[in-house]
Amino acid sequence: MDLQLNDKVALVTGSSRGIGKAIAFTLFEEGCKIILNGKNQILLKKTSQSFSNSTKFIVADITKPTQCKKLIKKIIHLYGRLDILVCNVGDGKSVQPGKETSEEWKKMFEINLQSATNIIEASKNELSLTKGSIICISSIAGLNVIGAPIPYSVMKSALNTYVKCAARPLGEKNIRINAIAPGNIMFEGSVWEKKETENPSLVKKILKDEVSLHRFGKPKEIAELAAFLSSPRSSFITGSVYVIDGGQIR
Repeated sequence: MDLQLNDKVALVTGSSRGIGKAIAFTLFEEGCKIILNGKNQILLKKTSQSFSNSTKFIVADITKPTQCKKLIKKIIHLYGRLDILVCNVGDGKSVQPGKETSEEWKKMFEINLQSATNIIEASKNELSLTKGSIICISSIAGLNVIGAPIPYSVMKSALNTYVKCAARPLGEKNIRINAIAPGNIMFEGSVWEKKETENPSLVKKILKDEVSLHRFGKPKEIAELAAFLSSPRSSFITGSVYVIDGGQIR
């Protein structure tokens, strides 16, 4: 299927590795001009070498509104437009249930919710001009109680609600917004890679007991849905949260 994405300009936040990198590369394969983003310049530069020489990377901490504005300004200076925004910054590493502190709540709010709202706020005028699309990478932890840290789960739940609520005002600006809620995704450097190395039998049991398809998901599987939701092929889809979890939540 031709997704009609050739020459579209796409910003993928948190794209130095894992799901973000996979989304960026899939969009690149579909003909998009890619801007990689993260906080680690060395890692971003290394990731960019997997793409063409024309692929740009911009270091910015998108939990900071001022840095978001500068990031979008640089993109418009480089390309003159922005068609696709993928909000992938997030972190599930938090404290055990019952150990929450005000600082931990603040950290999880900034990383898992405000990172998306900041960059959306900074880019919506530009996206309006191109009838753009926004994809937020959420988690099934925001939909069901699955044992994930409470602050993380609450912020992903808030992100899902934001996507649903924002669809109407953004739609009035000709912008679509959707979310993808992955389950357990395996990639190099992930929490699951560490767990599988430390206790493979326990991980095998978790997959057998909790996941209908008895396996991990792959970043590419998330990326292909993100590419479709970015494209004109999904032009009547907005305000939705799509679960990709191999049948984990019930």
